[in-house]
Amino acid sequence: MVGFAGLGVGSLVSACGGGSGDADGSSSGSASESSAQSTGGGSQTVTLHPQGNQMKYKETEFTVPADTEIELVFENTASSPSMQHNVLIMNEPPEQDIFKEVGQAGVQAGASNEYVPDHSAVLAATDISKPGETVSVTFTSPSEPGEYGYVCTYPGHWATMQGTMIVE
Repeated sequence: MVGFAGLGVGSLVSACGGGSGDADGSSSGSASESSAQSTGGGSQTVTLHPQGNQMKYKETEFTVPADTEIELVFENTASSPSMQHNVLIMNEPPEQDIFKEVGQAGVQAGASNEYVPDHSAVLAATDISKPGETVSVTFTSPSEPGEYGYVCTYPGHWATMQGTMIVE
């Protein structure tokens, strides 16, 4: 089991930043060309957003190469104070049972742990971001191609705020 590989304290970066103003969340789907970009040297940056003030990701999937350094950036463009979010990348397929298990464990982990549980399915995680904040985490994508889930573990969000990382 991988556990918290790539989740050291130094890999969690939190910074305040302005939102893009796209709070209506009218589009959905996969991360756009500008959101998933190669930065050279075998690394890639992927940017995710919430879908307006809903408990959903605007980008429900993204694709990355296997065994590659990934910087995952979450820009919280929501405007409602209750729309605090994080992103947990899992080393498991995107299935409801694991989303539920990790989501409930996140609530038990509590705010002092950014709702990130000490769970073997967690590959990497961002800090919680309040509306208008941007957070990021850098991790190495799995070496095995396949589909891996990601989820928000802020209380109550795991059931609808899910996505799929496709590793090629």
